[in-house]
Amino acid sequence: MAECYDTRDRLWPIQELLRVLLDDADEMLGEAADENQDRWLDAIVEKMLANLQEQFRIEETGGYLEDVLEQYPEWHPQVVHLQQEHRLLEEQLRDVSARIKRQLDSGAVNIECRRQLRDWIAWYRQHERRERALVQEAFVLEVGQGE
Repeated sequence: MAECYDTRDRLWPIQELLRVLLDDADEMLGEAADENQDRWLDAIVEKMLANLQEQFRIEETGGYLEDVLEQYPEWHPQVVHLQQEHRLLEEQLRDVSARIKRQLDSGAVNIECRRQLRDWIAWYRQHERRERALVQEAFVLEVGQGE
């Protein structure tokens, strides 16, 4: 699990920016919508998608999840579930992004699309908590074994 430190260092700026973007989007979704705000929301979601793709690539290719599987192969079902969720999260955010763009072309982002983005943000945050808990449990078990 020593490789986790390298992964953490590569992921930290990506995840930190994504957290800021999530907070910004969440705040914007709580405010009254207007065309200028919708254009900012579109830009934020685009950057969220780019960061999300990079984060998942690092986590899955030589990152945390690979380290967990190497140390605890019996956790394969949990890791596979998280990886499948990566694809679903990315796919849904891509869909929301495309919907925002289409709606901007015809006027404004509607309430339903805004609700879908808010739901996506909650889902992503829940996913991150579960993923972090799995990695932390693996780390604690490894430290407890005296590596």
